[in-house]
Amino acid sequence: MHDVAARAGVSRATVSKYFNDREGLKADTRARIEQACRDLEYVPDPHAVSLVRGRSRMVGVILPVVNEPFFAEALRAIEAKAKALGMDVIIQCSYNDPAEEAAALMTMRSMKVAGVILTAVASTANLDLLLRLEQEMRIVYMDSYVHEDCNYVMNDNRLSMAMLTRYLLGRGHRPAYLGAPPVAHPSPEERLAGYQDAMTEAGMQPHLVPASTQPSWDFEAYAFRHVLDWLASGAWKRAGVTALACGTDRLAIGAMSACRRFGLEPGKDLAIVGHDDLPISAYLYPPLTTFRQDVAAIGVAAMECLQAQLDGAGTTPYRKRFTGGLVPRESA
Repeated sequence: MHDVAARAGVSRATVSKYFNDREGLKADTRARIEQACRDLEYVPDPHAVSLVRGRSRMVGVILPVVNEPFFAEALRAIEAKAKALGMDVIIQCSYNDPAEEAAALMTMRSMKVAGVILTAVASTANLDLLLRLEQEMRIVYMDSYVHEDCNYVMNDNRLSMAMLTRYLLGRGHRPAYLGAPPVAHPSPEERLAGYQDAMTEAGMQPHLVPASTQPSWDFEAYAFRHVLDWLASGAWKRAGVTALACGTDRLAIGAMSACRRFGLEPGKDLAIVGHDDLPISAYLYPPLTTFRQDVAAIGVAAMECLQAQLDGAGTTPYRKRFTGGLVPRESA
């Protein structure tokens, strides 16, 4: 900063003011400092800044995986909103491992991030740690949390799955349901509840595809294995099932493959719907009927929650659920 000040012909205090409140400086002063920074290839050290301030302009994002389309789209919205707020984003993965999640949280704490956006592992192993950290910094849970008294942003899962089930019922189907493996909470439970709500309203007995309770992000293989076993058992015929509602599009992809392996044509012999509207869903055969979440709004809301804390307006719980829309296609 001393070198920048000398090159720009200003005091070091003026350079410091530029990096903390540049709008308070005259335009020509800002221009000289910016040119000096370019000439010297200087950028401030965010870690040093956080040590001085006790808090940084960095936001931590901890996700179970990054190759899941939902998280990729949410990240895009988070980064765009963070950039607009003059903040930087640091991303770490837990890989659905509580130990990895705890390590990532402690890393974020050591970096004095302004807050953390967390999609929590479906485990209470880190509950005590999270409760302690929530007293030190803002944590907003995105799509998955481990206790209800928290800040969260997520899809209205119960409503969206109820809409999908009512759509099938309205077309004269008797739908069964296949839920996701237990890798998040409470999304799988809420989507199951939405299916059950709609079936109860219709006076029909819910029918669940038997499935493993082991956590797995390999949704397609999970669905393929369990749906194929279910079809082979004949339980679907005995129950008069004509459609299958899947908790995610990836489950629906595996279910469609299982149908073909069993000799059924998806969309004709068994109607199938998913949830999430992945980019590939419109190009499957047949194209998949699904529910489109407002993922961008969820990502933006997570950043707004953290910004509220920085602005001193974050004392009340921040809890938002978003709805989306049904996307009818040829699979149902």
